[in-house]
Amino acid sequence: MMRVISDLIKADGIIDTREIHLFDDLRSKYGITKDDEIASTSLTLSQALQTLARLGDKDKHALMRDFNLVAMSDDVCAREEALLILAIRLMLTIDLDCNVSVLSVDSTDIGFDDTQLLYVESEYDDEINEAMVSSYREINAEARMAGFELVYLPHVSTHYKSISDAELMQVAEFLYPKVGEERLGAVVHQLQNLSTSDFCLNQLAAKFSADALRYIEPSYMLKIGESWVEERCVSNFLIVEIDNPLQTIRQLADLYAEHYHNTTLNYICEEQGRFIFTGYHRQILDILMLRKGVKSPVVIDHLRERIYFLEADARIENIHRREKALYALFLVESPSGGINFNKPTGLKTQERYDKRMEALRKKYNMIYRMFGGEPGKAPDITRSTIRLPMIALLKKQILKLGDVLYNVEDYTIQRNKYGNYCVNIPPSLCYCCGAEKTDIRQMAEDEEYVRIAAL
Repeated sequence: MMRVISDLIKADGIIDTREIHLFDDLRSKYGITKDDEIASTSLTLSQALQTLARLGDKDKHALMRDFNLVAMSDDVCAREEALLILAIRLMLTIDLDCNVSVLSVDSTDIGFDDTQLLYVESEYDDEINEAMVSSYREINAEARMAGFELVYLPHVSTHYKSISDAELMQVAEFLYPKVGEERLGAVVHQLQNLSTSDFCLNQLAAKFSADALRYIEPSYMLKIGESWVEERCVSNFLIVEIDNPLQTIRQLADLYAEHYHNTTLNYICEEQGRFIFTGYHRQILDILMLRKGVKSPVVIDHLRERIYFLEADARIENIHRREKALYALFLVESPSGGINFNKPTGLKTQERYDKRMEALRKKYNMIYRMFGGEPGKAPDITRSTIRLPMIALLKKQILKLGDVLYNVEDYTIQRNKYGNYCVNIPPSLCYCCGAEKTDIRQMAEDEEYVRIAAL
């Protein structure tokens, strides 16, 4: 309760004496002690509202009346207070027949715009995305009338595709002069192929260690303010699951209008030749450019005999082509469950095992040749005395990148509980490079690797 009251009083950046007098009354009414005040500073708004949501309806409505009094104690409900009241009402007293939550994430090193409404999902939903596209103008108009800018990543991606690669590279080089050309080219490619689900899973969720964004249904995400929690700046977001995109945005706009009448339209929008560098548009770029806390794609570059990580701007050093080919092989095999080298005991299963090992040797030899090796001199990876030292060396060199790779262990070759060796990263993060350094594509879309995987 103290966390919510405190955030409401501080929301508009002005502490009115009338708010303090009301706070004194509420402190007496609910028996709030000094210890409670101190304890509230270590609690996020998300944790506070989840706790209050467990109260009975009568208590929640009584609390809501007092929270409204705090917001109106200075005779005006500022925009920041209205956003917070909207979230509190949806969490405590209003039933939208859909899931509503508040997410609190550490934003000490990164900022978010509270005038933007972001569409999020962890898995592509055909029906909702079709509705987003068909009703985009109406949804965007509703958001704009309420003072928000709708950020729908496929729409943003389409805009970036309308700008030539050369112009995008010029802008990117201007904004990030310290970033190398290869990485800039890769980010430009990502901008032109933005996927909401990939961005939520591999960028937002990883950056903020927010599991809620790893398993999220199609939703609108809106910043509702900031809190200071144990000396850390924490951004709070309202997340409302979408049943019908247009209907949901209208419900939110109507509820918001009950507390705040917007007088300024948000005119930030993509237009021909314009590159927006504010709000989520800037955060998308910053997050793609940041080297820490983000799952990084692995790029297999045969022509230049290297393996590197795009987001981390780092590579695996001090390994030979035999280890590089082995790592590439495991990236190919991991999506199907990895590789099991355990020898069977029965004669019938021995035949199947021998065929499987022969196919594995053939796959490895093909990749080894792609790295410039002579197939006849390729090491026999089915022999543990050859394979295990190679795996150990790869692990040692990859772990050295722990300061720039998020969950660095996931990038190493590990043996799971089923006895299979695999690399614990999704296929969407496995890339290969063509003749040009900027010709980077997923391994699952490369003809050579598709052929190898099918053997």
